Amino acid sequence: MSFRINTMLLMLALAVPAIAADNAAGLKAFRSGDYAAAYREWKPLADQGDANAQCSLGILYEKGLGVSKDASEAFRLFQLSADKGNSQAEFQLAQMYAKGWGVPQSYSAALLWTQKSAAAGDPDGENRMGWLYDEGFGVQKDAKQAAYYYRLAAEKGNADAQYSLGLAYEKGSGVHKDNEEAVKWLKLAAKQGNGKAAAELDAMAQKEQLATKK
Repeated sequence: MSFRINTMLLMLALAVPAIAADNAAGLKAFRSGDYAAAYREWKPLADQGDANAQCSLGILYEKGLGVSKDASEAFRLFQLSADKGNSQAEFQLAQMYAKGWGVPQSYSAALLWTQKSAAAGDPDGENRMGWLYDEGFGVQKDAKQAAYYYRLAAEKGNADAQYSLGLAYEKGSGVHKDNEEAVKWLKLAAKQGNGKAAAELDAMAQKEQLATKK
């Protein structure tokens, strides 16, 4: 749970400009776990049409933090924010379309909003595009494109992308095989609490020990 909350903190920090004092007050409350206070800070701003506050408020409704979980209200807020060009809201819309939360499921709409989010530089959108190219969902499977998007997101601190980029280097998928690069990215992901990255590092260390014994 703590890893998911840390991820949301990063998303909100990226979505809320430092110059927006009112938005920042909501983010401070969110960081402290006072979601009701975050709601009180963001609600009037969202009502006034602030795209960052609309996106942040949407996350509260999506996760049920400080408010009753309401997928339809979350979708409405994300749509308002995304229509103003908020890249994190675009990513959230993509997720809701993909899972059918608050809106009829539509993979084509999910792909469209993911592409918009990634094009706008949102690390979650970039990581998702990497995964789509990795798996060949909605796009032609392409390991090089997957690694490209994973790198974009990984360099912005996205732990999931760091893990996937580390795997890509370990396996030589879409990039040249390089265990040093693999370890570098896996360590960065593990440092942020990504359990899969920590497990992969342990597995790599065990393989190396076995190789030296032969």
